[in-house]
Amino acid sequence: MIRARNIRKRAALAATSTGLALALVSGCGDGGGSPAADSLTRTSAGPSVTDTAPAVPTTDPPPPAPTSAPTPTPAPSPPPTPTATATAAPSPVRPTSGPPAPPSTAPPAATPTTRPSTPTPTRAVTPTKAATTAPPADGASSLWGRQYQGTTRVTVQLYDYCSPNGARQPAGSQTYSIPTSLSVARPREAGGLRENNPFALLLSVGRPTQTGAFTLGTSVAVAAGSGQLLLTYWKLSWDSGTLRGQLTDNHVREAAALNLVNWATLLVPCRPELGTLPGGMPHSVAVGASLSEKLTAASTSLTAKGASDDGLVEFTFEFSGSH
Repeated sequence: MIRARNIRKRAALAATSTGLALALVSGCGDGGGSPAADSLTRTSAGPSVTDTAPAVPTTDPPPPAPTSAPTPTPAPSPPPTPTATATAAPSPVRPTSGPPAPPSTAPPAATPTTRPSTPTPTRAVTPTKAATTAPPADGASSLWGRQYQGTTRVTVQLYDYCSPNGARQPAGSQTYSIPTSLSVARPREAGGLRENNPFALLLSVGRPTQTGAFTLGTSVAVAAGSGQLLLTYWKLSWDSGTLRGQLTDNHVREAAALNLVNWATLLVPCRPELGTLPGGMPHSVAVGASLSEKLTAASTSLTAKGASDDGLVEFTFEFSGSH
């Protein structure tokens, strides 16, 4: 920058005083004539001077010298030495990775020992067998094997789902009498288990295929693989000649429904004018049906209430029979 300024000053002085330019030329020791001075002034005042002005930015290369100044940044290289100390930290990690291997092998050995212990509680089925083989209530065993015959008066309330909004609605009622038989047997046994009731009851109201017929049973033995399976439907209680019971499981999910009401079914739902299926259709009795009975060695009087599982039939009946 200083050189450019001097050159400009010299060019101005050369323009105002040729003599001064000659003096400057002579002061430089060239010893030549004025033509040399003219050439000097031309070169100093000509465009080449302005061309050298861009060279002034070339004096900016001193910036590279400042770039060398950043080389002190290697001085911050001391931080790498802290990172070297950080690498020393992983050494504690190695001891932690070593111990996990022994504990991981120890648990597998422990789990097999605990699993064998779980099967033992499941084998404790013997207490349940002892409970089911408990003796019946006093006086009940004297009635085992008896058969009672009589008549049942049945009242049925019918329903359908033919309302405009598809809701359940009454569809008439019927009352009728039908011959009935009641079998009282010892509690049924199958598959190493025994029915936990004072009796095994089977009530047949009419013939099974007859419209309006009912079948109520407390238990049944069904084939299961190479043996038999005991299914219990009712929970009975016995107290000095009074029997009460409730249907606790209809076993519909096992396709083993025993408690049924046989009722006429329309050929086309909500179109009674088209007729019904011949012989009716069995409907499973819903859980919650109940019965109560006075039972002696000579006679019986039984009342039952319930509904079909599909809600189409509600029933109440009274049975009177004798031995």
